[in-house]
Amino acid sequence: IMLSMLVQALYNIVDSVFVSRISENALNAVSLAFPVQNLMIAVATGTGVGINALLSKSLGQKNYERANLCASNGIFLGLCSAAAFAVAGGLFAQTFFLVQTDVAEIVEGGAAYVRICTVCSFGLFVAITIERLLQATGKAIYSMVTQMVGAVINIVFDPIFIFVFDLGVAGAAWATVLGQIVGAALGIYFNARKNTEISLRLRGFRPNGGIIRRIYSVGLPSIIMASIGSAMTFGLN
Repeated sequence: IMLSMLVQALYNIVDSVFVSRISENALNAVSLAFPVQNLMIAVATGTGVGINALLSKSLGQKNYERANLCASNGIFLGLCSAAAFAVAGGLFAQTFFLVQTDVAEIVEGGAAYVRICTVCSFGLFVAITIERLLQATGKAIYSMVTQMVGAVINIVFDPIFIFVFDLGVAGAAWATVLGQIVGAALGIYFNARKNTEISLRLRGFRPNGGIIRRIYSVGLPSIIMASIGSAMTFGLN
């Protein structure tokens, strides 16, 4: 689990290493985008803490129906979070950078980077949510594998998208979301094949208010605590 969280934080660092070869402004654009990426990770992992707690408790009580409800509602919350960030990123990415700098190159590159990372954030949220389902049933090794595969894909495709396809800062964002989407797909595969303790039933799914309240009763404090770093970094910037 520690390795998984470390790998998530490395996405921005790896992107920074490659874009620094473009220009100083390109590096600044990715650096100023970090609070947004960190906030997405905070929401995803904080929600995952709530999912983990309720799912583990349900499985311990052999309440498999509630465990399955927790899993399906967790996926639903992840997709809702991704949709919220997609709307916010699509509308306010440029404003986010204009608050921090008036350098046109940084604003343009950074807004493109954040816009891609938020609009395609479903990969990040689904990946982290699925990994929490694996961790709750004691199969954390598979969640680590999905994170590692996603990180390797990001490292491989960063130079291809940035330099070969000449996409610049936007190329780094595309490499990031591609790695996250592949990680999410691999996590779904592991969950379907290896995680026999729970069964995701998305057909005919309806949100369960009681389950969602229980998830956030534990997850919301974690989200707030993890988000403080993003707020502090943004304030310093």
